[in-house]
Amino acid sequence: MRILVVLGVLALVVPASAFAKGKVFFEDTVPSGRSSSITFDTRQTASFRVLLRVPTQGRARLFLTGRTAPRGGPLIDTKRSACEGAAGSFYCRRSYEKLPAGTYTWRIAWVGVARIPAQVELTVRW
Repeated sequence: MRILVVLGVLALVVPASAFAKGKVFFEDTVPSGRSSSITFDTRQTASFRVLLRVPTQGRARLFLTGRTAPRGGPLIDTKRSACEGAAGSFYCRRSYEKLPAGTYTWRIAWVGVARIPAQVELTVRW
């Protein structure tokens, strides 16, 4: 009985945000030949899990920039990546190693067939 009381008190004292993980959902319409981005801060080291949804009629590339972000090319490139396709959309899932706390920018570059804009969705969890 005493254990239940202690657990009940701890549940009231420790905020739920202490155990919460971060999540960002981003949705935008990107004209062909353009890009769109979202910037956010992490306060702790973060292992990112990413889900990118883009149309199959074009090429999308996802870049991560920031002072401590990995260097090199795109993290996801629908031309070269093994993304799943269903009903006219590519679903690309990736996970990335732990990165230090800091400010990160996720940028989606889009080149559509026949200059068609893309409805893109990006979900980032850490």
